Amino acid sequence: MTLNAHKKSMRRALVLARHGRGWSSPNPIVGAVVVKDGKIIGKGWHQRFGGPHAEIHALEDAGKNARGAALYVTLEPCNHYGKTPPCVEAILKAGLKAVFVGARDPDPQASGGIEALRKKKVKVVVDVLETPCRYANAPFFKFIRTGLPLVSAKWAMTADGKIATARGDSKWITSSRARAFAHVLRGRHDAVLVGIGTVLTDAPLLTCRWGLERPVEKCWQPARVILDSQARTPLDAPLWTAEGGGRIIVIASSEAARDRMAALRERGAEVVELALAAGRLPVPDVLHVLAQRGVMSLLVEGGAEVLGSFVDARAVDRAYVFVAPKIVGGREGVTAVRGHGVERVSECQELLVTRARRLGTDVLIQGRLGEWKWIRKA
Repeated sequence: MTLNAHKKSMRRALVLARHGRGWSSPNPIVGAVVVKDGKIIGKGWHQRFGGPHAEIHALEDAGKNARGAALYVTLEPCNHYGKTPPCVEAILKAGLKAVFVGARDPDPQASGGIEALRKKKVKVVVDVLETPCRYANAPFFKFIRTGLPLVSAKWAMTADGKIATARGDSKWITSSRARAFAHVLRGRHDAVLVGIGTVLTDAPLLTCRWGLERPVEKCWQPARVILDSQARTPLDAPLWTAEGGGRIIVIASSEAARDRMAALRERGAEVVELALAAGRLPVPDVLHVLAQRGVMSLLVEGGAEVLGSFVDARAVDRAYVFVAPKIVGGREGVTAVRGHGVERVSECQELLVTRARRLGTDVLIQGRLGEWKWIRKA
């Protein structure tokens, strides 16, 4: 097979891997295809945490025809006993002649599959479409190497940078298609975070509904995180009774009223207490708290002050900015990102735009912030 043919097979495995976003966490997303005589005879992906890995699904799909075939897998096959047996054992039992790997596993506990296969005389080719395979698992790479979640910031604004009018009206700035994609983003993250101001003003459900294109019960439901220093979250807020909603984590100040925190716990929330710094909940402490609870990817939705605090802390790794062809004008409209900001343009954080596209009448700009050192080879 030619190099282009190998890349084509790995691209197919990457497409399959993305089906597992949300569902496989805290494991990485992985896709695999079995190829024989230039044709895909088996395919699979890691469908759910604790379930069979992508390689197992692909080998089962191929059946006995897998003997003598080649496996393309986006991440190094595991060689340890975890929730499931080592994938290396299944690969050897299937009698594959070659394994093509997208990226090495950064987790020391799970790595070693490449060397184990080579010891058994299986041909292993590494780093096929390595960069796309690494970026597909950006949350996993960051979590393993830094112990912190990958942070995405998302906001919808008018062409003049407003997320609400002076009276606080924000429904709806963007089109229904853009709002539907916002639900897709929720379904790709372990948790979604907002501030208490958003809860009080907008009464959000914070669930993934995918624009109602699929039933709620078939969507991955992220944990719902509320930054609420004074424990003011209403006990009758819609998020408590939202259909299929994920767990609720309220991060409050240790100075908040004890009876309010007790009431939130009784209502079903996990309440975490943090010490304030300069009157705010410190973003680094918030991220450590969420990492301890298994959150590898976090979507920060607002409001403006919360977005500003994450930007000020240089904690945002990627941004999804929806721009609507509307103009609010005036001096009092709500700016998308507040916080302290910078004094000079030269001090701005630069967004490396990775994609720009139309969604209905709106434009979605996607990009990365920061150096992303943790995604590179160790």
